[in-house]
Amino acid sequence: MKKIIGINPVIEALKNNTHISKIEIYKQNNNIKIEEIIEISKKKSIKILFVEKKESDSQGVIAYIEEYDYEKDFGEFLEKIVKNKESTVLILDGIQDPRNFGAIIRSAECFGVDGIIIPNRNSVKINETVIKTSTGAIEYVDIVPVTNISQAIEQLKKIGYWIYGAEADGSKDFKKESYAEKAGVVLGSEGRGIRKKVKENCDILVKIPMKGKINSLNVSVACGILLSQISKK
Repeated sequence: MKKIIGINPVIEALKNNTHISKIEIYKQNNNIKIEEIIEISKKKSIKILFVEKKESDSQGVIAYIEEYDYEKDFGEFLEKIVKNKESTVLILDGIQDPRNFGAIIRSAECFGVDGIIIPNRNSVKINETVIKTSTGAIEYVDIVPVTNISQAIEQLKKIGYWIYGAEADGSKDFKKESYAEKAGVVLGSEGRGIRKKVKENCDILVKIPMKGKINSLNVSVACGILLSQISKK
């Protein structure tokens, strides 16, 4: 049984997830949002347990969920987005850090991304840290695992997507690019960036110019910057 920890993630899960079996609340928790959690839980007949011990980093609230599949089939996802006139899809080529993944999901939800494509292997999986870091955003964004990222990109191209890879040595400043109405954005892993074959499948590589002495950004920060620019299209 998986857990959702933290006040805001639990509230979002309560509003959108009918698979919660019980909620534990630390007895001495005096956060004003606790009453909202209790009220929604009662309306949905979800068991509430008041506990003596607070789990670390939980803000005194834990929701236990039955096995719930946050992932969406790639074919179903394509059917969902094929008729969209405007759309943004994220493609993560091997993100490893669950906190980065959760932060990316949060940015994706804020900027209206339709879904996030991830590889089945050599990539972070959805876990408690990802769910918590997304602060509830995972309830609204499709997570789409695929066997082959390059093949998934080819499928997106067939339905009208233009693919932008984010690379430090990209050929164009991200602010100077006119983004297509249907855009796929590829972000590489924290260590190696975008793999060669995946990079070759991108239509254009964009870069975020650096002015400081450090020549790279955290991938989740870069994601937010790029999505903010693309959302202006």
